[in-house]
Amino acid sequence: MMKGKASWLLMIVWLCLLMTGLWVYGGNQTVPFDPDLTLTSASQDKDFDTRFVSEMAKAGITPGTIVHLEADTPCFCNSLSRQHQKELTNLLQDSGYNFKTLNINEYSSLVAEIPSFPAVAVIDSKNQLRYLGAYATGLGCYTGDDLVTTIAAEVQKPDFNGAMLNIAGEGCYCAVRS
Repeated sequence: MMKGKASWLLMIVWLCLLMTGLWVYGGNQTVPFDPDLTLTSASQDKDFDTRFVSEMAKAGITPGTIVHLEADTPCFCNSLSRQHQKELTNLLQDSGYNFKTLNINEYSSLVAEIPSFPAVAVIDSKNQLRYLGAYATGLGCYTGDDLVTTIAAEVQKPDFNGAMLNIAGEGCYCAVRS
């Protein structure tokens, strides 16, 4: 009888330790995309979209491009976004979009505005910023909201009402270092 109670007690302690470990790990991996409101502030400028597209052009980005934004800082979260990159590229390639990776740290103007990576920007064929922000939210970018289908739907809308900026979420992101 005592052996059975001890087994149950041991299992409960083990589960509590496991849950505590997951909670601590999750708290360390889930951070705001724009913690200092850098991009939020920059996006309030009425010319933000035009200026951002101009900076992308200086970096060699042409109209009709999905731009994966990363930095040269090691970031585990970047590897988690690979599936989202492939999925978004597959969804938009029939609409004529190309895919390019851009190192944010090579462009000081981007470092000043993009607070976290991995991120994605989509420039349409008319050279308009359609989307800027995260691929996903949530722990590890795979347990929260996968935004890829939302991004693809927004980009493919025939009417353009300005860029969709997704900068308010929390997830697996790394800070861009200047």
